[in-house]
Amino acid sequence: MNDMKLSYFTNDESFPLFVQFGGHDVPLFIHGHEDFYELVTVMDGSATHIVDGERSTISKGDVFVIGNGISHGFDETKNLRICNIMYRPEMLFSGDLDIRRLPGFHALFLLEPYFNSTQHFQSRLKLTPADFQLIQPLLDTAEREYTSDKPGSRTMVLSCVRQLAVILSRLYETPAKPKEITGIADAAAFMETSFAESISISDVIERSHYSQRHFIRLFSAAYGMTPQRYLIDVRIRHAGALLRDSGLSVTEIAMRCGFDDSNYFSRIFRKYTGTSPSEFRGNK
Repeated sequence: MNDMKLSYFTNDESFPLFVQFGGHDVPLFIHGHEDFYELVTVMDGSATHIVDGERSTISKGDVFVIGNGISHGFDETKNLRICNIMYRPEMLFSGDLDIRRLPGFHALFLLEPYFNSTQHFQSRLKLTPADFQLIQPLLDTAEREYTSDKPGSRTMVLSCVRQLAVILSRLYETPAKPKEITGIADAAAFMETSFAESISISDVIERSHYSQRHFIRLFSAAYGMTPQRYLIDVRIRHAGALLRDSGLSVTEIAMRCGFDDSNYFSRIFRKYTGTSPSEFRGNK
């Protein structure tokens, strides 16, 4: 299997994003992604999509994300036309606090790429004709601006792609999807929305409808960290934003981010960021 790199499509490290429309009249060989994710929207036609050896039919309106370490390709293509958005997740979603409150964001952009092989690719988003008409102008604008030399084109591309991500996340109806994805997505979104409260990991696990052991295993595998660490990361991320953008005291920020004690907050903040809250604020 060949592993593709984002540099095969763009060498601009200052803007690690690539947008294109493409037709596939012949099969596309099985390949992986070494350093990027790929958001695929099927614009027309159909094909057999092969994901880690599993075969399924895709057609107009299907939307899915292929992450690192997943092999995929197209076979039996019939007038297949797709829009590819290749990106590094840290570019599109780092610091984007609001979109992480949507269970559909976790499901579509973070969990599906990880669980595709175990879910036999059955959890992908299928757009209705009305939904497809809603996102098509964004895809068209993103591609047109990407190939433009106009000032502000990068900002336009990022704006379109991030707006697209929000719309797709809202359209992704997690209750109808596999429990393996929905339980974790709901738990992660719960932490993103309730971090300021005195919630415990048992509260989080209850949202997932899993046993503690099974949930921690699945969550840690998908996110690369335990749910306990994820909750701390959420709180630190929000605290950093308040330190940077508000004039609130450190004590007030600690309280707003779920820390009952400002001294404990300062110790945890330094542990995970390498600097104290006051030093972080002074370096903003």
